[in-house]
Amino acid sequence: MRKPLSEEFRISSHSLAAHIFEPYAYQFVQRRSFDESNQLAAQSFGQKGRDWVNFGTVLAAITSNPQWKNHMAVAHLYDDWAQIVGETIAQNSRVGRFHGSELTVFVNSPAWATQLGFMKEQMITKINEQIEGLEISDIRFIGPQPEPYKRKRYPRY
Repeated sequence: MRKPLSEEFRISSHSLAAHIFEPYAYQFVQRRSFDESNQLAAQSFGQKGRDWVNFGTVLAAITSNPQWKNHMAVAHLYDDWAQIVGETIAQNSRVGRFHGSELTVFVNSPAWATQLGFMKEQMITKINEQIEGLEISDIRFIGPQPEPYKRKRYPRY
């Protein structure tokens, strides 16, 4: 028959529980102090002494970044696509992605890709004139991709 754990490890029975549960108790104390600090922060929200920054200041800092200006110009291109290229072209095409100075436009058919390829230079100049901060040097027109060839299996009789 085995001895009790307190005798086996030569620890008093009162301190045995403390040795076993001490790491867990420490974790819960940390969690409680984290919850208390969150509660204190929520209570002091909006009171004097807090470090406040105006929302306009934050937006000004974000929008002054050159990459942000580029993203905003591309967003304008997405929004104003129908006004820039016309309704007919806009119904058969959409702005894909803008990488470097190359714009990718997805079109509905290979015929539209060919037709817009002939109008590429006119579209580049019109886009560069109408949208500030966006310098496009090339446009790629991508038509619908054919489905990959799949071998059809016919049932054997």
